[in-house]
Amino acid sequence: MKNRERVTVGHLWGAIYPALLYLLITIVAGIILVIIQHKVVVNDNSINVKTIDQNMSLIITFFGALITVPILIVIKYLDIKKERLRGAYGYKSVFFLKYLFIVPFAISFMYAANVIVSIIEKLLPSIAHSFDETAKAIYGANITVQVITAVILGPIVEELIFRGLMYIRLKRMFGPGIAAFVTGLIFGLYHGNVSQGIYAFIFSYAAIFIYEQYKNICAPIIMHMVANGVSVLVSFVFKDYNTSSGSAKAQVGAQTELLGLIFVFVISAIVCGLFALCIKKFVNPRKK
Repeated sequence: MKNRERVTVGHLWGAIYPALLYLLITIVAGIILVIIQHKVVVNDNSINVKTIDQNMSLIITFFGALITVPILIVIKYLDIKKERLRGAYGYKSVFFLKYLFIVPFAISFMYAANVIVSIIEKLLPSIAHSFDETAKAIYGANITVQVITAVILGPIVEELIFRGLMYIRLKRMFGPGIAAFVTGLIFGLYHGNVSQGIYAFIFSYAAIFIYEQYKNICAPIIMHMVANGVSVLVSFVFKDYNTSSGSAKAQVGAQTELLGLIFVFVISAIVCGLFALCIKKFVNPRKK
């Protein structure tokens, strides 16, 4: 990458602080909501942390994201403006129908990545239930709250932070390879459990691929929304709040189950690869 920025504490902080800002806003929103619930709504001064985690975590995330998104949009706008002042070129918008390629790509990628996580969980049984509590908190909430938070606001805030700001800012200093790896690593750690962290690390690479192809932050947001939307839909239809490979399994032999996972992975990977090729061939934004 030409004209890379110097690696300084200030530039590194610029790549990291949006994620910390979101975390801080979410924590403050959570404290306020908990106080309101226990002192105003139920008139109870005692606070049960376990109850808060199960019943309010998604609502807290909703308010944290709702407050943070406008701030991130302003930061991203200022980033784009700064780049243009430095002489960087922009890109023309891609024909809107070409965004439809993202839908099958996202769905097939989600299934392929989930199979990878499932196989890793089989090899390392100790991490098989690391996502259980988080899954219950997400998929056990009201379906409307799930859709608004996990399918709409969550993807917007996470893509703005990790692909729109962190990846781009790291890319200016280190180039795309290191930037993609560090962004994926931090995105995985941000999710707070091993199973989801592995999936998030893999997902980050796909989201960056989509971002680089479309040159528009809306593209990885759409991908993220589709993947989360399918996940919420499947959990709602089958009432399965535990997405770990160690649970919610049919009583079948381990060998048959492994073959089933491999079959799903192969089909999903082929479909994902085909649409990735379509995106590379037909999605070529022109410079302004």
